[in-house]
Order: sequence, then structure tokens, then C-alpha cells
Amino acid sequence: MAQLLGICSEDEIEIDFEFKGSAGYGDKNPDGWGYAYSKKDYWVIDKEPFEENQFDKKEFSLRFPANFFSNLLISHIRFASKGRKTLENTHPFTQELFDKKWIFAHSGHLRMYRHVLESSDYLTPKGETDSEEAFCSILGEVKSLGRLAADKEIAKRVERTAVELTNQGGLNFLLSDRDKMFAYYSGYKSLYFAELRPPHEINIVGENNQLWFTLFVKDQDVQISIVASEPVIPDIHWKELDVKTLYTFKSGKRYKFVM
Repeated sequence: MAQLLGICSEDEIEIDFEFKGSAGYGDKNPDGWGYAYSKKDYWVIDKEPFEENQFDKKEFSLRFPANFFSNLLISHIRFASKGRKTLENTHPFTQELFDKKWIFAHSGHLRMYRHVLESSDYLTPKGETDSEEAFCSILGEVKSLGRLAADKEIAKRVERTAVELTNQGGLNFLLSDRDKMFAYYSGYKSLYFAELRPPHEINIVGENNQLWFTLFVKDQDVQISIVASEPVIPDIHWKELDVKTLYTFKSGKRYKFVM
């Protein structure tokens, strides 16, 4: 299954980050990787698709390890279920709305996907994936609230739309406008979160068979929340997200906008 990772911090922290290349599940190699991290007023996005046999021939360019300072990271490792293995179909996806660039990454497969909401000419997919169509449907509903909608209104609309889309299949996702990070778990496979409560270690290391990262935390009182497809940091408390419930994270803390 696709791997999701989201890190939301109160302040910018230094992050070393790396994908491990061909370390997939079983004999299946990933079909692409991508990540986006926030700076003060923009996103930095890097992603790469993998065509058939690229791993066997070692014809790929994993540009790692990466080192950067950020307060928000969303990463994704793709195992394609719909759409060709192209850059346009590689997560995370972006869309502009209300002078903001939104980021979206999805794990799951919306079987026999169809538009269950009215489509918007303004928000249209650039690629062919069910993931990006779901993204456009969600943002289309946010757009209908208007530019001045409160955070709680946005969260409620995103959750309501996600629950409708969940009827089409697996829909675990991370969504962010750089101010907030939303996480949603449809019940497909797994999605966990952890709140790293201060004081914590100066160096926090996370790892599984597909990725590795280290958080360098100079301020031990900084708030940090992490969402991942599986627990990636040992010796901390992980909790599975509630099914069909939207979680909102801001400045490293979870906000209960939707209950």
C-alpha cells in the first residue's frame, strides 16, 4: 500500500529525510515517491515517478538524503492502482484555491470511481488518478464555502465530503494549505498519529523499510505531531485514527474542529 507521512511542528525544525529506493512490500517496488515541505510563504515540492524495470536497471535518481528546515512535511510513496506512472500522476498533488497552494497525498483505491459531487471547471485534475479526482472534489466543496470560511467550517466540509467519497473505496489522505494539516482515515489498511509532547529528545529518528528521517529539535518544548501509515518512531505512543473522522493539526497540536 502507499505510504503516507505527515509532520506538523509548532516552529521550524531541521529535518533530514530519505526514501530508501527499492525497499517495497514483498516483491513489489514502488511506482513513485514525492514530498512537499512548507517554508514561510511557499511549498517546496520534489517528486519522481518510476517506470517499469527502473529498479532492476537502477535507472532512477533518488536525490537523498535531503536536509531542510520546515514546520510541515507531507510525503508519499506510490504503489499505482490507477493512472500511468508519470510525474502528473505522482503524489503529492497541488491545487490553487483562495491564493493558497493546497497539497494532497492519498493512500487507497476508489474502485469504480465516479464524481459523487458536482464537478468544478475551476478545479480539474492534471493527471489520471482517482486520488487527484478526490482532491478536486474535496477542494471544490471548500471553494463553495467562500474565501472567508472559518477553520471549523472548512474542517466540517472536508470531513463530510471525505465520508461521501469513502463509499467509493479506500480514502486515507493528508491535506494542507500550509496553515493546517488535515488527516483522514477511511478504515482502509491503517493510519496512525502521535503527539510528541515536550520535553523530548534533541534527535528524533523515524524509520521503516521504505523511508528514514531525523528531526533535530533544538527547542525541547516545541510541539510536534506526526501522522503515518504505520508507526515509524519506536518507544512513543501511537494511536490509530478514528474511522471516518477528520483530524486537524496546527502548530504541532491536534485541534478538535470536528467531533
